[in-house]
Amino acid sequence: MTTPEWAQRVLALRKKLGLKQVDFATHFGVTQPAVSRWENGSKEPSVENYVRMGNLAGAPDCYWFWERVGLDLNQIRCNKKER
Repeated sequence: MTTPEWAQRVLALRKKLGLKQVDFATHFGVTQPAVSRWENGSKEPSVENYVRMGNLAGAPDCYWFWERVGLDLNQIRCNKKER
């Protein structure tokens, strides 16, 4: 079974930020097992968490997360990282 692109992107973001699963989970208000499920492709993050991931990712990666949930990219800019 191939891991979905969204799961690979969640994992890549967490690693880019240098966070352990438990720390990443805390930021999103979920459990460490939830992050594990996101990363292995068994459960997709919520719309709200995709938006937060885009905020954390910064340009240019932010656009992928925001577009995933249907945000109109012509209406938003990717500037600062949420912390």
